[in-house]
Amino acid sequence: MKVLLGLVVAVVLFLAVSIAPINRTPVQDTPVYAEMMMRMDSVWGEQQQPKFLSVGYSRVNLTPSRPVSLAGYGNRKGKRYTAVHDSIFVRTMVIDNGVRQVAMVSADLLIIPPTVTSVLQDKLPQNGYPFEDVYLGATHSHNSIGSWGEGVTEFLYGPYEDSIVQFIADKIILSIQEASANKKNASIKFGVIPVANAVENRLIDNGPMDSLMRVLEIHREDSTKLLFMSYTAHATCLYSKDLELSRDYPGVLVDQMEQSGYTFAMFMAGAVGSHGCNPPEYGWSCTTWMSEQIQQAFENHKHELLPLSDSTLSMVRVPLLLPKSQAKISEGWRVRSWLFRAAFHEYPVYLSALQLGDVVLLGTPCDYSGEFNHTLDSYAGQRNLHATVTSFNGGYIGYVTPSQYFDVDHYETRLMNWYGVGIGEYMTDCLKEFLDKSATRSSTNAPKTVKAEP
Repeated sequence: MKVLLGLVVAVVLFLAVSIAPINRTPVQDTPVYAEMMMRMDSVWGEQQQPKFLSVGYSRVNLTPSRPVSLAGYGNRKGKRYTAVHDSIFVRTMVIDNGVRQVAMVSADLLIIPPTVTSVLQDKLPQNGYPFEDVYLGATHSHNSIGSWGEGVTEFLYGPYEDSIVQFIADKIILSIQEASANKKNASIKFGVIPVANAVENRLIDNGPMDSLMRVLEIHREDSTKLLFMSYTAHATCLYSKDLELSRDYPGVLVDQMEQSGYTFAMFMAGAVGSHGCNPPEYGWSCTTWMSEQIQQAFENHKHELLPLSDSTLSMVRVPLLLPKSQAKISEGWRVRSWLFRAAFHEYPVYLSALQLGDVVLLGTPCDYSGEFNHTLDSYAGQRNLHATVTSFNGGYIGYVTPSQYFDVDHYETRLMNWYGVGIGEYMTDCLKEFLDKSATRSSTNAPKTVKAEP
């Protein structure tokens, strides 16, 4: 009886120190917001006059020499892939304007793991490339390699293997080095292309969504053509039961583009929060259908791409201040912050921005909801800019969705919204600050039009 009573007391005490009521104070009403806005006010350094524009590119195979755990679906519980359906890669474009050089890196991974980011921060400078000059992103394939996470992540995506983390980091560094070595003078065009049938709002039935693909097209003096694409649909064509290594639809898409006249193509997941594929059926046929929908839309609208306004090239990465975590266990209760940190091995997170003329890429450490894109597109357009949000920039803080959905009983808002009411609006305000600062740096104020979604 005493043993049972002791167990009951122990459980009660553990619950008392490990769970708490959800704090519904919006982030905007906390000191975190004011402090972060002050931090954002100091972004971008002094701008120097650009001299020219050159671009290099590289693709480096990221396929391991042996089967490793897959990342993407927790119910796989760390199962290893059984075969290689299609190899995974790191793809990089290095852009140089004679004053600044920046690498755009996308890996065929679920995310750029924080463990890899930590290694890059140490290794990149040793290899002659500042970490501050690297814009990171991922394709968000749910059939790529895992074993890069610590804590609870190990139960979902395979036991942590330092060799895998080092392997990914080394391939990223190699890709940057190779792209830096083959730069050629180039011109760049940008456009937004509607691909309405390929995406749906998976959080809210018939809810608002962003169906625009964002594109950079590069023409180099050696007649090579390069292509950067970003889209909002999750790379989840494949089922959790599919245990073959694959890039999902982004892989089929870049392959098709490279077969249709482009020397090199790369893809980054856009604001994929709340946004899923909308195929006739899922599975391997979905990967082909999605890529065909996107490619056809591109072919129909590629003549609408416009040259960048100028050769402005800037990159900034700002540490993101966060409130205490609000990871839910039910509608009204959360895990206390100390336990959340212990479970997920929290790493520093950042917001990043890369300005190319009148185009600003905005990097986020999360599944950032595509529903915010309309606000950012309008805000950027009023400043003669174009905004392109990408997710998974080297950290991860869960799903960031509009506050009106905070109590919706859905995976994104119940299990994966980790930082409470207003986190999405807070981050959107930070991204607006990037746009404000970018507008003052652009060397031209010629009016630009953001294509409206049909």
